[in-house]
Amino acid sequence: MSTRTYQFGKHRPTGLVGRRDLGEQVVLGSGAVTGLLLGFAFSGATALAATGLVVPILIALVIVYAPYRPKGTSQRRSLYRWWRINRYHRKALRRTGGVWVSPAVEAGVRRDGTPPDAALTEPEGIAGMTWVPVTVRGQQAVVVLQPEAGCVTATLEVSSPGLGGKDVGEQVVALERWGELLDAFGNVEEHPVKRIQVLARQMKSDPYAHQRFIAQRDQSAATANAPQWLKDSYNELANAVSTSAEEHRYYITIHAKFTRDLAAEGSARGAGDDGIAAAMAIYLDELWSRAEDADLSVVAPLDEGRMTALIRNSFDPDHAIWDTDLDRPHAFPRNVDVRQGSHVATRAAGSTESWFHATAYVASWPTTPVGPGFLSPLLIGMPDVIRTFSITQQLEPNDKAVERMLAEDTNNQAEMHRDRQRGRNIDPRDQIAASATGSRGMALAASGAAGSAVVGYITISARSIEELERTKRTTASRARNSNLRIEWLDLEHARAFANTLPLAGGIK
Repeated sequence: MSTRTYQFGKHRPTGLVGRRDLGEQVVLGSGAVTGLLLGFAFSGATALAATGLVVPILIALVIVYAPYRPKGTSQRRSLYRWWRINRYHRKALRRTGGVWVSPAVEAGVRRDGTPPDAALTEPEGIAGMTWVPVTVRGQQAVVVLQPEAGCVTATLEVSSPGLGGKDVGEQVVALERWGELLDAFGNVEEHPVKRIQVLARQMKSDPYAHQRFIAQRDQSAATANAPQWLKDSYNELANAVSTSAEEHRYYITIHAKFTRDLAAEGSARGAGDDGIAAAMAIYLDELWSRAEDADLSVVAPLDEGRMTALIRNSFDPDHAIWDTDLDRPHAFPRNVDVRQGSHVATRAAGSTESWFHATAYVASWPTTPVGPGFLSPLLIGMPDVIRTFSITQQLEPNDKAVERMLAEDTNNQAEMHRDRQRGRNIDPRDQIAASATGSRGMALAASGAAGSAVVGYITISARSIEELERTKRTTASRARNSNLRIEWLDLEHARAFANTLPLAGGIK
């Protein structure tokens, strides 16, 4: 049986001319126009006219093209691209002085045991959240409303897809079923759920925890009168059980924007936030059914305890992800330090040691054919690296997807035609990417399936800055093995960190 492969198109800016985005082209155009005007204004003086003509154009070229790397960062970008990032970082420093301190400890609780509003604040990079409990198939779940971001989300935990343990045919079937799940949400124009996020959380576990349990059991008074043959049989069974030093958790998050249709449906089911949450619970139940159809075993929806544990474990891996008794005000650590451009530092209450986190985004997906398990080097090929990998897909109906493909294909062909006219060699990777875009359009047109825009983020965590730098290099190496190109989001790690939480962010 031949191995089935997949291709991703190569994103190109859709500016008026060339490969620069529209903002960069505006800067270049403004520099050229300013230079011409100044040259014309000082036409009586040759030196001034030449200076006025050349200087604005040179400044525009430097802003758009000259590579620059600020202190404390690892990426070289143009001044144009650093401007927005620097502005965000300066605002973050002004808001909190660079160190956000959780008010949960000082705020305490009310007499009825509920936390006061002062305790429910979010650190830098996360929009304000309102958690509303709902019931889905008799189980408790939580719907997260984010008014500032204009969206609402809910999450299911699923068992490991296990693609790495399946043969090629089973992998292809699993991906086709996942495509049917996406199609059910994306190809219905009036469906409010148009974004789905998959989270893969990998963390260290204790491979000797079972042996310690056996030692404690042997010392317990409860087992003092147990027959020796029973103790021996249990010891033999424990020795035969293999334990892993890495634990994997998988989650699926659905995202819906606040729209009039969603508000109308929510008002029919309840008042205010409760109505919106009730409507979202219906879509979460639909996701549950679709996941089962896709042969994904649902563990449970994330209720307040599970959501709190997941978020806290992401910021503070010392907190066990299965400890779901933590109150919501303690979902975030005590301190979140965003002063350094190359990482975010977090510290839990009562701890003297910090965790250091860095987030990268997938700047380029594979432009060459890859198999179904092409992400395996990142998902299972980095033992002892604490990480979260997030893939978010923005869904769109088939008609819009085909139109977008036509625009991308037209841009690709125009770029290659322009290169031929200028006598330049065409990058074979561009030819492969253009072919992938065209073949994807043919597949969309033939199947009638929904389209999607895909973004990916990966957050890694370490106990020290030195370990974090080593882990960065390991992650970049594994990404290259997966045919991905990643870029670390220096100066905006706090905002990027939120994209690897179950909030389905990081995509326009």
